[in-house]
Amino acid sequence: MNSNRAASGAIMLTLAVAGCGGSSAPSLSNFKTGFKNDKATFRQLGLDLQKAITSAQSKTDAQLATEIGALASRASQQASAIAKLNPPAKYKADTQKLTAGFRAVAADLRAISAAAVKHDAAKAKRATETLLADAAKVKTSDDAINTGLGL
Repeated sequence: MNSNRAASGAIMLTLAVAGCGGSSAPSLSNFKTGFKNDKATFRQLGLDLQKAITSAQSKTDAQLATEIGALASRASQQASAIAKLNPPAKYKADTQKLTAGFRAVAADLRAISAAAVKHDAAKAKRATETLLADAAKVKTSDDAINTGLGL
């Protein structure tokens, strides 16, 4: 019976020690570094999106659908990357809004791409208007985090 108690005690000690390392608070420094790296990526996404929109009239619907579809994939990847950041509590809500914003932008871009495939200018216009509103939300969240981090 003493060996059962010793084994039981050893298991409890092992579980207690294993649980000690996982509850540390998110690091502001790690969050700032990760966010800065992601920011460079999503800044380029924004520039590429702007270029795609301004040059849309010179492309076929098929070319536009392909280009916008690729941007939608990049926006989804950006949302996933931001979601993986471990923000301190102060930045958690804005980080979640930024992630949601990029997911919305990705959905808008997919809608524009689908409209281009179907040659549906009215749907493309509506999706573009929604995209502009969602992009403004991304900018608001991004600005809030940047201000807080002093970037």
